[in-house]
Amino acid sequence: MNKPEETNINPVEAEALDFLIAAEFDPTAIQRMPEHLRANARRFLAELQSINSYPVEPPSNALIDATLARIAQEERRQSQRMSFSNSQPSLRKRLGIPNIVAVAAMLIVAAGVAVPLTNQVRQSQTQLMCANGLRTVGSGLSAYAADNRGVLPMTAGLGSFLTDSTSTDSGIIENAQHLDMLAKNGYCDAKCTRCNGSRSLSYRIPMHESQKNLSSMQRSPVAADANPVQAMVRRGVMPVNFSISSQNHAQRGQNVLFSDGSVIWMVTPNLSNGPKGLFNNIWVIRDKNGIETVNLRANPRHALEILLAN
Repeated sequence: MNKPEETNINPVEAEALDFLIAAEFDPTAIQRMPEHLRANARRFLAELQSINSYPVEPPSNALIDATLARIAQEERRQSQRMSFSNSQPSLRKRLGIPNIVAVAAMLIVAAGVAVPLTNQVRQSQTQLMCANGLRTVGSGLSAYAADNRGVLPMTAGLGSFLTDSTSTDSGIIENAQHLDMLAKNGYCDAKCTRCNGSRSLSYRIPMHESQKNLSSMQRSPVAADANPVQAMVRRGVMPVNFSISSQNHAQRGQNVLFSDGSVIWMVTPNLSNGPKGLFNNIWVIRDKNGIETVNLRANPRHALEILLAN
């Protein structure tokens, strides 16, 4: 007996499909994709649309009326045959075809409502649990700073970020590992530095000495969900648009921890009230020419520029 032929997809198609699944097959997500993935993504969506649009003739009013009349007729016949005998009818006799059809229709409708609602509840629960984890990080940062003259966890100076030979061309290395000092020193448990215990977080890279001290820092982001721009760059893909949301929540938005301990859900990574009232994207640096970049070796336009890196 011949085995069915298996269908294989190449890595580019797989990456496009993963992106669509993370975005819940939202057609608008194609604009946020790298250019080389868009053609495959559009093809996948077109194939799904062709399935959804398969022509099915709607039932005529005459057929509906005849079906309802037939059901009513059968119900009258059953009611006329009912007796008050002591014997109990079997389940098969009590459940006729009309009843089974009605129950099946109700189950289909209930499933159509319950599945999206369940997904929405699950997403909200994940978002809430991640926010609570960031609040724990905020408490740990405050306690750590109080015990260390206001200084935030930092295992290496800023110079290592700019000159480390193991870093990528963007100059970004494992910055969020500084948060592991909270768990190692007992300021929070081992899972507090991960969104829901598994997904990565991003942590602020100090662009100035004042950003290393929590007590002297103005209210601004210090940690958040994983930086999606950096994640794409590490895979060798340069995003066309840097204003994308974290993959931790299927790019619906990100939880952001501020220096005062508050956690805010942001649907975009952009701050309209950045340093000196300037527009700021927390995933990238804006250099002195006003150009957004992920290269840490670029000169930021301002000493209080905000950058959260994984």
